[in-house]
Amino acid sequence: MRMVPRFALAVGLLVTVSLAAVKALTLSELMEITTDVAHVRITAKSSVAADYPYAGCVWTKLAVQGESLRTGQPVRTELLFLGSHDAADRFTISEMPVLQDTRVGGEALVFFWKDPALLGGANRIFDLSGVYRVEQGFGEPVVVGKGEGFAWSENVKLSAASGLVRAAHLALAAKAAAGK
Repeated sequence: MRMVPRFALAVGLLVTVSLAAVKALTLSELMEITTDVAHVRITAKSSVAADYPYAGCVWTKLAVQGESLRTGQPVRTELLFLGSHDAADRFTISEMPVLQDTRVGGEALVFFWKDPALLGGANRIFDLSGVYRVEQGFGEPVVVGKGEGFAWSENVKLSAASGLVRAAHLALAAKAAAGK
């Protein structure tokens, strides 16, 4: 009899610790830890081997062009995320952006930061929370939401998402200027 309660306690603790390790980020929190967020079209995709953060890693490189939603400035850059959808690379991770969100020719909102340790300072997408696919819905572009715990939990019009990003950017700038 004593074995069942101990097992149940162990499972309960494991689940609690596992759930505590996942941090949901609001739009503002995600913007605080990234360099930029941009509405882009993905123009090319390839794999890159790099021994960062450990030996044998494979990164996906996305060539993108579009517009910064923080500043309105043009964006033309390469973004990297850990993992690959290419079966030949044999390197996938559960947290990488999904294939549908990163297809060549597709539109997306991407959150990225300049990682000084990655290939001399490459622009990095953290994980699947950094790429939101844009699709046409009822005649206008829509950002596809990803559920609870993401910057956009539900689908939102691209124009509304752009406004939310700009408002969050201005609030973060005001907070930084006030020294908080």
